[in-house]
Amino acid sequence: MNNLFAVGPNKKTSRRIILVRFITAWATLFGQGPAHLVAGLVFGAPLIVQAQAPRSPKPAPSNSVVRVETVSKGLENPWALAFLPEGRMLVTERPGRLRLVDRDGRISKPLDGVPRVSARGQGGLLDVVLDPRFDKNRLVYLSYAEPGEGNTAGTAVARARLADDRLD
Repeated sequence: MNNLFAVGPNKKTSRRIILVRFITAWATLFGQGPAHLVAGLVFGAPLIVQAQAPRSPKPAPSNSVVRVETVSKGLENPWALAFLPEGRMLVTERPGRLRLVDRDGRISKPLDGVPRVSARGQGGLLDVVLDPRFDKNRLVYLSYAEPGEGNTAGTAVARARLADDRLD
């Protein structure tokens, strides 16, 4: 069962391996005999092959010019940003800091009220999104790796109200 989705040397072989292992596992789980296994192979194969997702279309080339501009320096692993209505940005830093960056690039001190994060591997303070009615309610959503028991972490989402220099 651990190798249920093992892949072979090519797509066709991989499909056969997956199909045979799937049907074998199904027959074993439900206690069915060889006749059910053969019936599953005969009738199930077209369903498995047809269930594959179509390839994504290749995007059309663009003749647009991309201009890269450094707005600010000195952030540690900036991960995401959200533009505030007045032009500043909220920027997350993976180690667990949320900062405001002015239009001229000045970086605020870390905002208070940010949840504790587990900043290991890909974990840390991740995304920041403004509520659709932010101009009325000042709500901000953060996703982050939340520390758990036994040196574990899980993905969490928090909601807070943005005040001048903190999250409430």
